[in-house]
Amino acid sequence: MKNVWIVRGLVTVALAMLVGWLVHSTQWVEIEVENDARGLAATDARYSLRQLLASAGATLELRTSLDPLPPADATLLLDSTMWNIFPERDARLKAWVENGGHLVITGRQMRDGDLRWVPLSFYKAPQRAATAASGAASGADEDDDDGDDVDDVPATRKKPPTGNDDKPLARLLGVKRPARDCADFEETAVTTAPAFEPGRVYRGCTPTGSLRWLRRATPSWQLASTRATLAVRVPVGHGSVTGVSANPVLDNRGLLREDNGLIAMAILQAAPGRAIWIVEDESREPLLAWLWHEARTPFLLACVAIGLALWRLMVRFGPREAVPPQARRSMGEQVRGTGQFIAGSDPQALHAATKKAFEDIVRTRIEHWADRTDAERVAALGAALAPTHTLDTAALLASMNLGGGATPVQILAAIAVLEQARRALLRAPAAPLAN
Repeated sequence: MKNVWIVRGLVTVALAMLVGWLVHSTQWVEIEVENDARGLAATDARYSLRQLLASAGATLELRTSLDPLPPADATLLLDSTMWNIFPERDARLKAWVENGGHLVITGRQMRDGDLRWVPLSFYKAPQRAATAASGAASGADEDDDDGDDVDDVPATRKKPPTGNDDKPLARLLGVKRPARDCADFEETAVTTAPAFEPGRVYRGCTPTGSLRWLRRATPSWQLASTRATLAVRVPVGHGSVTGVSANPVLDNRGLLREDNGLIAMAILQAAPGRAIWIVEDESREPLLAWLWHEARTPFLLACVAIGLALWRLMVRFGPREAVPPQARRSMGEQVRGTGQFIAGSDPQALHAATKKAFEDIVRTRIEHWADRTDAERVAALGAALAPTHTLDTAALLASMNLGGGATPVQILAAIAVLEQARRALLRAPAAPLAN
């Protein structure tokens, strides 16, 4: 009984040590986890933007090409890196803005000399702690008139990792924490037309970069924080261009954070009746779909021809046609077949062979055959065959003296006449005939 109590005591001590180790080695913290999108938001990446624009009375249209351009009073967000694949698009876009259009661009669109007519400069520079107004003023003083030096947008500032990022449990579960890189943005003193009420402070969770305007331009609106400029709007002709230092937050989840929705509406100038176009990367119809829509009949005929060719080349388990039964041909069939072949390939040779066979027989029946003329030969042959056989002397004479220009039909007719005369001689008495 004493041993049982000792075992129970040891087990209790071990459990107490294990619980103490767990309490000392683990940490319980609250983590905000973002819920997955549901409904239309799960399939439409611009669902939140559509709802915001609809509440402001504007409309959203997604395009994959700049052909055609939006209406003259619309807003065009250029979110494509391939918009300038045709050289005339830059000039058309400039004319559209000068006629009253509103263009929204980021630094990645201003490459390879395009959009040089836009009086904005995107450059890489270290961020300095300064007020928005002083930063804007220094940007206007330090810039060049030509604005040729245009760089890409700097990388987004990253938040230093916290200690919880190294927890094995957090890495195992893969929880999604909402980003917290937020700042306060204000419309600076250069703003002549505030987006909403004057003096409003916008709490935005959006990346920023380095952006300034050229001295030849006078900005009409600017949104900046104490660290960097987010957006600047400058007039171009009768229209305007809004430069955004980094890609604006327009996704479903990002628009719902802090004042990102209001910032997006201010950048896009959403107003009742205004059309908002977003031009994304160029896309074309797949080749097979294009062939079906544009050349359906030739496409189907080509498919049928390819199918028949493949069917003809398939492995077969038997002959393509019935094999004739194997049988020995008679001598007569062999002779007739040979004669038909010679008549089709060289009828003159068949005529010469028939004439020779005819003369070999007639020399044994007509005396002095070699010393006679053709007319005498025919006359002697006709007398020899009479009265059992009536010979057409004119046809026989023509068949014996057939010229080189005779047609195959004439040659075959002459062969028939000579063969009939030869067979008549064979049926005649065997004794030589006198004339």
